[in-house]
Amino acid sequence: MKRTKRLVRWGRYVWASPTTAVGLCAGALTLCTRGRVQCRQGALEFHGGFSRWFAESGGFSAMTLGHVIIGRDAWSLDFHRDHEQAHVRQVERWGAAFIPAYLAASVLAWRRGDHYYFDNWFEVDARRACGEADPRGSRRGKSDSRKVQRRERSTMHQTAHHEHHFTASELVRDVVIGMSDGLTVPFALAAGLSGTDVATSIVVTAGLAEVVAGSIAMGLGGFLAARTEAEHFASEKTREEREIVQVPQMEEFEVAEVFREYGLGESEIEPILGAFRRNHKAWVDFMMKFELGLEEPDPRRALKSAATIAGAYVVGGLIPLAPYMAMTKTHEALIVSAIVTIFALAIFGYIKGRFTGTPAVRSAWQTTLIGGIAATAAYLIAKVIA
Repeated sequence: MKRTKRLVRWGRYVWASPTTAVGLCAGALTLCTRGRVQCRQGALEFHGGFSRWFAESGGFSAMTLGHVIIGRDAWSLDFHRDHEQAHVRQVERWGAAFIPAYLAASVLAWRRGDHYYFDNWFEVDARRACGEADPRGSRRGKSDSRKVQRRERSTMHQTAHHEHHFTASELVRDVVIGMSDGLTVPFALAAGLSGTDVATSIVVTAGLAEVVAGSIAMGLGGFLAARTEAEHFASEKTREEREIVQVPQMEEFEVAEVFREYGLGESEIEPILGAFRRNHKAWVDFMMKFELGLEEPDPRRALKSAATIAGAYVVGGLIPLAPYMAMTKTHEALIVSAIVTIFALAIFGYIKGRFTGTPAVRSAWQTTLIGGIAATAAYLIAKVIA
């Protein structure tokens, strides 16, 4: 009996393998971009890295590809695991035909005038299998379909923005980004050059060149990140403005869901909905803040972020280079630079922990350890090559 069950299980894996192969490609990209993988209920779950980018670009929280599930983050995978496992069972039945069949079901739903995702047969079947809804048994026209759409859509938005939090201010975040790299990279470069017995003047010249190049690159990265954040907010706001006009009933349902979580009854919610119907701007602002969890970014944020990160990088980079500027013997300068930089890393790590909510002592030794490992590796590599 056990052998038969084992053969059946492996037969399902083989039957679903063409679709799983697609998922494994996405999983490999995820791991190459610092994502994570975990095994749950016979499926590999990938999150972060490429999976996060792909999920945010596609507007979903999790997706099943054979015995592979990719998601934005671990929380999204936990939240949608039952639903995605229902899709895994579907792939085990459909095999290589799952992806084309799913796409065909989306087209058929759209041709019927329904929603291509919420009324897709595979999604309806998955919701029924995990107890989310029973569309075939309780459906009475499009009104019930819309309720399911609203509930699913609200859930997707909540998971999309669940982990976008930082306990410190944006200024502190930028200082942390710039200072951490500024202390570590030039220190490692100086240590590596010291292993080749070059003059301190060469170490200083190379170090200053790296500080300049690194500050420009880091500042540009901060600028583009802030611009992307502003563009994302603008696109989401435009979409909310359009949906309030095109599908106001769906948006009203989402508003009501927010207030129901605070214990308000229907009689108390209705006047609020009436006020929002008369004031679309306030309605959009409410949806942006309480549905999507987005705050309008400062229009000057991009330049401020670039300047703060670049400046912090320069300050951090000058600390390990200072001994080389004041001393003539490379090895003596290396020792002093190591002591000064390790001390600076410990202080910086401690302060960073206090601001970011991480235990300060742990943050201090982690930051110091990372910087020390980087410098030691650079020094040893230079010694071996020289």
